[in-house]
Order: sequence, then structure tokens, then C-alpha cells
Amino acid sequence: MKVLHIGQLIGGLDIYIRNSITFASGDIEYVIMHGQADNSRPVYSNGREVKEYLTALQRDLNLLKDMQALWQAVRIVRKERPNVIHCHSAKGGLIGRVAGFVTGTPTLYTPHGFSFLCSPYKKKQWIYKMLERATKLKSFMLACGESERSLGMKEIGYSQEKALCWHNCISI
Repeated sequence: MKVLHIGQLIGGLDIYIRNSITFASGDIEYVIMHGQADNSRPVYSNGREVKEYLTALQRDLNLLKDMQALWQAVRIVRKERPNVIHCHSAKGGLIGRVAGFVTGTPTLYTPHGFSFLCSPYKKKQWIYKMLERATKLKSFMLACGESERSLGMKEIGYSQEKALCWHNCISI
């Protein structure tokens, strides 16, 4: 099985993707697509360096760069032919879900906190929510907790069948 991760290797997301790959068991091949300005330390799986693609993916909204990142993602998916795309956070999620839809590749999206929750401006919240809804397409949401899963169903419109939850925590 081959999994393509799409997201920025910065901050907590960098740690999440690295740990998910480094500590995963089984015979899974990983590929990572991330931004050019992201963490440049290599990621390892079963002692082998994971193939990485540095792209135009960035956090800020920039129509030209975002279209370039989408085009790059589609090319990477067509070249690598992953069994599944696992995209992370708002921007990686948007790019990954559209690339998965265009290429017919099953897609998991982990929001890591929806971006519409972060803005104090109602107009921005509405725009972010509409982007989430429009790019939901055929993807599954893999939430990091029950509250994120519930929010994805209520606010974005994921069905119970397509809203999965991975309890990303330590058992007490």
C-alpha cells in the first residue's frame, strides 16, 4: 500500500506526520508533498528515507501559488499512484481533496482544527466554511477527536459514514 501525505511540515503538523510515518507498522510506502519553506529534515519509515516533493504549498491564501500547488499535486498523484491520499489542515486539505477528486484517488482529510474557528471575522469564517464544504467532494474526514468529528458533520456536512475518528491521544 502507498500513502501520499499532503500538508506542511511545520510546527505540530510536522510532528504529527513524522510520528504517524515513523511509528507506523506494516508494509506501507509513504510519499510526502509539502511546501518549499517547510522543515527540511528527512522523514524515515522502517529505516528508509521517505520520498518528498517540495511544492508551492503554503499557508497563506494566494490564488496563483494555490493553483500551482494543485497542479503539482495532481502531477504527483498521477506519477506516484498512491492507494490513498492523506491530506492535512486547511490548505493541504483543500489541495489534496481536489487532487484526489480529479485523479479518482481515495482521500482522507484530517483538519487538525478547522480554519473557520480561528477567525474573529464572520465574513472570513463564512468563506473558510464554504471552501471546506465545496472541497469536501468524495473525501473521508479522519478527525483527531470526537469534537472535530461532530463539527465536521454539523458544519461541513460529512455523513456519519464518511466522518471517521482516530483518537490521537494517550490513554490515561
